[in-house]
Amino acid sequence: MKRLISVALLLALTACGSGTPASNEALHAPHAGVQVQLRAVDAIGQGTLEWQGRPLSLREPALATSADIIDVSTNLDPANHPALAFRFRPEAAERLNKATEALVGKQVAVTVDDHVLTVATVQGPFGTNMQVSSAGASAQQIQDLARYIT
Repeated sequence: MKRLISVALLLALTACGSGTPASNEALHAPHAGVQVQLRAVDAIGQGTLEWQGRPLSLREPALATSADIIDVSTNLDPANHPALAFRFRPEAAERLNKATEALVGKQVAVTVDDHVLTVATVQGPFGTNMQVSSAGASAQQIQDLARYIT
């Protein structure tokens, strides 16, 4: 968990295209005991967590949870930084697309077990894929985080 917190300050969120996995590609869903959530940041949100030493209010319910994620993997972002990639179930992707379309220009938080991994501004709607990338974390740190989640 200490690694999770140390990597959290280094990450940024990006949306990805709607690629589909190769048929022989193994999927790695989150462990049953690990709670991953995507939540809108809201000054009057009902849930409060700490982010960079300050309270962060988060809207309930979550836009997506571990139950919506079918795969967590590692890759490189377009700038060649290590990244954590999330692939969502088709029914969640449609819901996320609508939700993030309404949140363009607003902030969302990715949390893992009630620790804020990153807070980012939604640049455009997304649904099937989401990527959390880092200019400062090592590939090993990102792989360790993926192993913790899956």
